[in-house]
Amino acid sequence: MCGMKDLREAIEETVTEEVHAETAETVSPEVPAAPAAKKRGISAELYDWFDTLLYSVLGIIVIFTFFTRMSTVDGGSMMPTLEDGQHLMITDFLYRPAYNDIVVVWAERLPTENNDGSGKAIVKRVIGLPGDKITVDYSKGTVTRNGETLAIETKGDVLYEDGHMINTYTTLEEGLGGDFTVPDGCLFVMGDNRNGSTDSRSPWVGFVDMRDIIGKAYLRITPFDKFGGLY
Repeated sequence: MCGMKDLREAIEETVTEEVHAETAETVSPEVPAAPAAKKRGISAELYDWFDTLLYSVLGIIVIFTFFTRMSTVDGGSMMPTLEDGQHLMITDFLYRPAYNDIVVVWAERLPTENNDGSGKAIVKRVIGLPGDKITVDYSKGTVTRNGETLAIETKGDVLYEDGHMINTYTTLEEGLGGDFTVPDGCLFVMGDNRNGSTDSRSPWVGFVDMRDIIGKAYLRITPFDKFGGLY
């Protein structure tokens, strides 16, 4: 009996050694695989980062080429709303003019600083659309559109006309009188600095052909403390 017991124990020890050997052979090849997997992960992350950056840059280029652009305010004709040197984002994508929009337009007849007659871009506010009858009463300083006088009110120290800021009442005639009928395909525009703006009241600008609209200003970029949308 003792001999049988010794034989059984010898067999069990042999089987146990074989199991341990198989386990060791199975586990050991997986140990060096970890660094390789980590290396592939870093490469994939770098590729994804570069791919995202590339598409972001291409997206920005497309947006600034076809949908929006930057414009700089030149002069004080839109004070107090806009000031000289401020930077605006403008767009003409699917744009349909509406009352009180701030627009950048090309004034073909407006002399430049060197008086070469080549025209220049100006920023103004839309007051009249095609077919509108505009009357400016320079004695009262009011603007009437299609028989309705644009409401003027004072909030604090700021003067408002039709819901937007103006610098002063409209008392300065620019040369074309006070009665206007806006032709088809054109706009009547004025600056918020009514007595310091060359606009549709002036023969240098007159009615603005819609084909001369460069874009609607929708965002002020600088100065940064005044960053925000324009209405």
